[in-house]
Amino acid sequence: MLRFRYLIVAFTTASLGFWANAQDLKIEDIDKSQFKNLIGDFSANSLHTSVQGAAPLGDIWGFEVGLVGGLTQTPELDKIVKQAEAGASADQIYHAELLGVLSVPFALTGEIGLIPKLGGDDFKFSAMSLALKFTPTELFFELPVDIAVKAALTKVEAEFHQEENGNPVDYDFTNDVTHIGVFVSKNFVVLEPYAGVGLVNAKGDLSFSGTALVFDPTYTVGTSASEKTSSTAFILGTEAKLLLLKLGLEYTHVFDTSRFTGKISFYF
Repeated sequence: MLRFRYLIVAFTTASLGFWANAQDLKIEDIDKSQFKNLIGDFSANSLHTSVQGAAPLGDIWGFEVGLVGGLTQTPELDKIVKQAEAGASADQIYHAELLGVLSVPFALTGEIGLIPKLGGDDFKFSAMSLALKFTPTELFFELPVDIAVKAALTKVEAEFHQEENGNPVDYDFTNDVTHIGVFVSKNFVVLEPYAGVGLVNAKGDLSFSGTALVFDPTYTVGTSASEKTSSTAFILGTEAKLLLLKLGLEYTHVFDTSRFTGKISFYF
């Protein structure tokens, strides 16, 4: 049985309160469909965002640095932990990362999201996302709105250790998420609302060394599993630009669940 405490904590590293209150969630005997649904929940949480519209940061150059974070509803994870232990609950998890954005000539904007490797002997976690945005309405033609195409890649890695009936078990989990989408936004000087739609592909790998009851034997009798899943993403958000400060809010519907993200950043 995999006690999912460390993996859940890994996805909530910025929420210090959750470190103190995280439940020792259990997961066992999951089949292929459940594992794919689990990857969907985690991938919705991992999906890259800069909480930003289609426009670049400036006519030629622009720079932004800040923090994004929020919560993701996880109905499939909640079902799985309830299956293993009545009364358990995991209906939402949190996400956060450091954000850097750079706009350069030719209407190109690069983005990076980062959680540096952290943890100790029992658990280690790191995440990085990269994105490239191109805004043709800035370069080739003018419209009442800005339109952009953005491609993004997220890589999450987690290692954690636990004891099962006195026996040590080591787990490795990786989550890869790619997203390509089209964004439209309108700049009202202070506010810039935006909308986006895109395709998300995700892959999850879970392996362990030792003796544990993680997978349903009809799925695999091995010590590892890997699944892929995909979804359409729908995004709505807005930014407020206050001198050098930006505040943003975003809603994303992907993998049949909802994610809410906020941002605070400085831009030049």
